Amino acid sequence: MKPLIATVALLLAAAPASAQTAPKIRIALEARSEGQQGRDGGSAKLYDEVRRGLTAIGDVEIVPPQQARRIFWIIAGSGTGPYAASLMVTERYDRETLMVLGIEDDDMAERMMALQIVNDHQIFTGTDLAGLATRIVAAMNGGVLARMRATAPKP
Repeated sequence: MKPLIATVALLLAAAPASAQTAPKIRIALEARSEGQQGRDGGSAKLYDEVRRGLTAIGDVEIVPPQQARRIFWIIAGSGTGPYAASLMVTERYDRETLMVLGIEDDDMAERMMALQIVNDHQIFTGTDLAGLATRIVAAMNGGVLARMRATAPKP
């Protein structure tokens, strides 16, 4: 009986562990043209290219702003080129962070959770919208998204 138990133990130890997938980084992406409420042709194309690039990153999920703690804002300059875009990353406080900060009053916490805190701001320029979008995605992936991966709880 003991050799059978030893054999089963060796087989279980040799079996590959089932890998858990890391949770996706949930972000919202917003874009508009400078001085306008919406997106014109150039900023709409830039938004589409950045969205496509972020979607290609395996651990990033783009969700509506109400479902995301972090929002990536792109304000694109109007015109036909050369192009310029401002990228701002904001974050909402969550209740746990506010508790750690000592804010226990519910009214104050609700007001603070409605605010956006700026985590990062960068400006990009270029002559090609697709190239500009590629640089924005690379900067996001190597910057703020990399920091979020490093501090994310491990499964």
